[in-house]
Amino acid sequence: MLGFDKYGNGDHVVIVLNDWISDVSSNWECARQYLDTEQFTWVFADLRGYGRSRGLSGAYTLSEAAADVLALAGSSGWRRFSVVGHSMSSLVALHLAQQDAEAIERIAILAPPPPQGFGADQSTIDSLRNVARGDDARRFSALQFMLGNHLSPTWIRFKTERWRANADIEAVAGFVSMFARDGLPDPTAKIQTPLLVITGEQDSEPMRKDAITANLKPISNNAVVVPLISCGHYPMQEAPPLVATLLERFLSGNDVDGQSGNVLT
Repeated sequence: MLGFDKYGNGDHVVIVLNDWISDVSSNWECARQYLDTEQFTWVFADLRGYGRSRGLSGAYTLSEAAADVLALAGSSGWRRFSVVGHSMSSLVALHLAQQDAEAIERIAILAPPPPQGFGADQSTIDSLRNVARGDDARRFSALQFMLGNHLSPTWIRFKTERWRANADIEAVAGFVSMFARDGLPDPTAKIQTPLLVITGEQDSEPMRKDAITANLKPISNNAVVVPLISCGHYPMQEAPPLVATLLERFLSGNDVDGQSGNVLT
């Protein structure tokens, strides 16, 4: 079973998942202190090979990751819960809403890849896997390219160190095809579950508001996209109290942000 850390004692269970390069606790440690622990129970769960799930090997596929989340919920007695995905795990959240809408109350995704994946060719897949298996210098250079110069080299170095410390090499290499090429098994299947999307407008172009709005519109008429103008790929670390507030408002069923929210209709 996936390793996890539970925070809070509220009736509304929220399972929070990690991104490609690090564990969920590291990514959310800045925002955690601002989360409501009376209304919500936050379950910070690591996919296979990350954080508390290091050493748990597998196929590192979307279907396996979604099944792992459902197994965690089932073993814990959570019949209905919400999911927060970030970057690659946004696909896990979307897939869960497609295949088990009765169990998923709400989903929130941050800096998501396209539902159909990035469509990378085999050469790109191999290159990303070589980065995953490479040394820190190679990973640092790759992160500089992917994250740009929005934040300082010290930030990139911090992320590189967390990458090495909190993720199994083969898990990072294995998950590449999920987001870089494959995407959702059915990128056209409708999602009826309420959906919040938080984008960082300093992120790469495919993960900014306009691109995400266009990509999600065919599958969700019940989504709100909130762009954070000054953020890049890690809004929960770059603007912790704001992201916590947006999540709590959405998960509570309240208006997220009347000024910047864009409802897909």
